[in-house]
Formats: sequence, C-alpha cells, structure tokens
Amino acid sequence: MAKLNARTITAPLVAFTMAGLLFIYSRSSIKAAKRNAERHRMADGGQICWQNENQRRHGKREVPENQDTLRQLVFGTENKLEKVLGKGPGRSQEQEKFREDLGKKRDP
Repeated sequence: MAKLNARTITAPLVAFTMAGLLFIYSRSSIKAAKRNAERHRMADGGQICWQNENQRRHGKREVPENQDTLRQLVFGTENKLEKVLGKGPGRSQEQEKFREDLGKKRDP
C-alpha cells in the first residue's frame, strides 16, 4: 500500500485540473472559430468570398462584427447602424443600465 502524502495527492490533482482546463479551452476556442466563420460567411452573402476576406484582413473592408468574444457575452453586439447614422453611442438601454449598475457597485 502506498503512503498517503502531499506528493501522491498533488500530482493526480494537478494532472486532472490541467486536463479539464485544456478540454474547456479547446471546446470554447473551436466554438468561437465556428461563430467567427459564420459571421464572415453571412457578411459575404452565405458563402465565403476569399477576395472579400483578404480585403478584411488587410483593412480595406470592414470586419462584420467586433471579434472580442468576452465583450459580446457581457454587453452584446453593437448596433452599427446607429453608429453610422450618428444616433447615439451604439449601445442599447439594457447595456447602459448594466454599465450604470456596474458603476454604482464600484463607487462605495
């Protein structure tokens, strides 16, 4: 029977934690890549146009949406029509309320 000490407990725990983190990271990055590819397909009319994609990567064409996934999860996507027309900062009322509530929590 093996003796129970810190080394016999820590090594399997660390290995299990690393495997879990790697699994979660790989799944989330695959999903993000699929969402990003779908956005680019929809921006091109349902099928990827490599010429448009090349122009996007070199700054000659606008990217379909902001690619910051954490920001999209918290605040949602920005309304680009309002930005183009100049009708406000491009945030919804829900986003403004969330930001106000967040500011109240920070200020004691």
